[in-house]
Order: sequence, then structure tokens, then C-alpha cells
Amino acid sequence: MALKWLERLLPTSASDEAETAERNQLNLMRAVLMLEVAQSDFRESDVETQEIEALISAQFGGEHHDGEGSVRDILTDARKEKAESAGLYEYTRLACETLSMEDRVQLVAQFWQIAYADGVIDKYEEAAIRKVSDLLYVPHSDFIRAKLSAQALR
Repeated sequence: MALKWLERLLPTSASDEAETAERNQLNLMRAVLMLEVAQSDFRESDVETQEIEALISAQFGGEHHDGEGSVRDILTDARKEKAESAGLYEYTRLACETLSMEDRVQLVAQFWQIAYADGVIDKYEEAAIRKVSDLLYVPHSDFIRAKLSAQALR
């Protein structure tokens, strides 16, 4: 009797572990791409970092990352991953494979929020957002709409 209970428990926890691993991979991908935008002007301001933390927390806070430390852990891992990475392809490929077009457009809108966080859109920030947006196959019209939407929030 106890053995059957244990057997039912194990597959569930294995699938939960796989789901958690996938969610962590998606969190890391989003954070790396957000850092690419924030660091593209060669200075990551505190307000941009706070915006990234808020976006990550809002996206995943209720599900998996319930504390500020968890969000900071994601950012720490993302910084390390970005420093060791040869480029953005692996992250944008993962995004294209796992996120719907609507989610990718939302991600581009978040990039604009990060860029506008310090009140200044640097030409390098805009170029980085354009590059990542193209790699995500986000239509130019959605790129512009996301920019105008983020601009209206400021």
C-alpha cells in the first residue's frame, strides 16, 4: 500500500522538476536579454536594474520566485551567463521555440520599459532592442507599437 503511494508521488515530482528546470531556463533567457538592453549603452543604471527586477518579479513572482533574493539570483546567474556567452542566438532561439508571438512582443515592450527607465533612450539601447526584436522575428509594426506604448508610460 505504501509503495503504491510512493510510486504515484515520484512521477509527479519528476515532472515538477522538469517543469521547474524549464521555467528557470526561461527566466534566465529573459534576464539575459533584458541585461543586453540595459548594458548596451555601456552603463547599467540602478533604475534600469530596478526595472529589470520589477519585471522579472511581476512575471514570475507569484509562481516560482517569491522573494527578492530569488530575483537577484536570476540576475546574478544571467550576468554570469551573459559574460560567458558568445552571443544572443542561443537565447533568442529558445525564445522563438518556447514563446508565442504575443509573448515575444510583450518581451520587446519590456525591453523598451527598461530602456526608458533612466529617462534617456541611447542610440545603442535602441539598436540593441532592434537587433533582439529582429532575432525574435517580431514584426516592425509591433516593435514601434511597443516603443510608443513604453514612451506613453513615462
